Amino acid sequence: MKILVIGQGGREHALAWKLSQSKKCKVVYVAPGNGGTSTEEKCLNVSIKVNDFPSIKKFIIEKQIDLVVIGPEDPLVNGLVDYLQDLNILIFGPCSNGARLEGSKIFSKKFLFENDIPTGKATFFSDPESAYSFLDNCEYPIVLKADGLAAGKGVLVSENSKEAKEWVDSVMNNSLFGEAGENILIEECLFGTELSFMGIMTPSQFIPFETSVDYKPLFDGNKGPNTGGMGCISPSPFMNDVLREKIIKKVVQPTIDGLNKMGVSYYGFMYFGLMVKDDNPQVLEFNCRLGDPETQCLMMQMNSDLVECLENALDNKKVSISWKQGSSMGVVIASSGYPEKYRTKIPIEIGDLGELKLFHAGTKIVENELLTSGGRVFSLNYHASSLENCMSYIYNKIDEIKFDGTIYRTDIGKIYES
Repeated sequence: MKILVIGQGGREHALAWKLSQSKKCKVVYVAPGNGGTSTEEKCLNVSIKVNDFPSIKKFIIEKQIDLVVIGPEDPLVNGLVDYLQDLNILIFGPCSNGARLEGSKIFSKKFLFENDIPTGKATFFSDPESAYSFLDNCEYPIVLKADGLAAGKGVLVSENSKEAKEWVDSVMNNSLFGEAGENILIEECLFGTELSFMGIMTPSQFIPFETSVDYKPLFDGNKGPNTGGMGCISPSPFMNDVLREKIIKKVVQPTIDGLNKMGVSYYGFMYFGLMVKDDNPQVLEFNCRLGDPETQCLMMQMNSDLVECLENALDNKKVSISWKQGSSMGVVIASSGYPEKYRTKIPIEIGDLGELKLFHAGTKIVENELLTSGGRVFSLNYHASSLENCMSYIYNKIDEIKFDGTIYRTDIGKIYES
């Protein structure tokens, strides 16, 4: 089987790595890939950007691709699956109507309300003056979100009206996020413990992956600005049978039913971002793809053949996934200045990592030299019998990765309850 993975981050590296292990896999092409994907056995990079739909289609036809797996949200929201439908091949990822759950936060919030899925209260705004008036009379802290895709940066948790109004001004008047910020929503701040609940979703079933916890803030102690994720552990220590049953009953099944009611045949990964308090889940967000850095942890833990899982899902067959015992953990190594301005094209040296798995995110190879090309550069991952063993092994080896301006959290694996 010839497989094409769309994307270039750590998530796509992990997916390509796992897909390539299938006995059914002949080759995995990654478009455009990164400095790590090209080094994996049976994996080849392709110099095609994720939103270059005509070139992607041409490549699929020329190489007679059997299965396409779309990693990032941009091409999904922009309709890549719809564009490729006439090729009559296996495509894993939702159509644009399904991807609206991530592409528009206002649409997804209305979907939650209409389908009685537990979530926080929210108000929608299309002009800044109305938002200012609301912010003068609301309780803090409050959460402000840009409606569209903003590369994970379109959210602010604000403690006061001054800060909140400045954000509204920069987003709605000064186009901080472009069209993504033309409309915003302001919602109540939920408290509890965040939980990533991901899996494979079809119109008839949801197959949950192992649970995970993502460490979003930049600094130790869950301090500092939010990022795309600075580390991950799996499984989540907060999951139990009662909570799992509530998530399936109150969140997952109503989501499947709601999409079916809309006439959306959803085939793809689904990521429920949840806030949990007293074993009661509330939805923070939908993502129509897997999380990053969670995917890296999950692919390390998965026993099953991912190709077979995706094939069965697309063929409406029962999907079952087995997982390794123990814990999985990943620590993100980023470039100084992230998540704001950071340098790129910095030379990288990699020493002896032992049994660790290094997933590349923001790297590229130029004239046989490995250079940084993004804010989050690597995810350093390990699977062991316990979380403590993961922490010890990763942090004993992490300084084997050297480039000018490395930053990483030193407390991934520590359990925080908000």
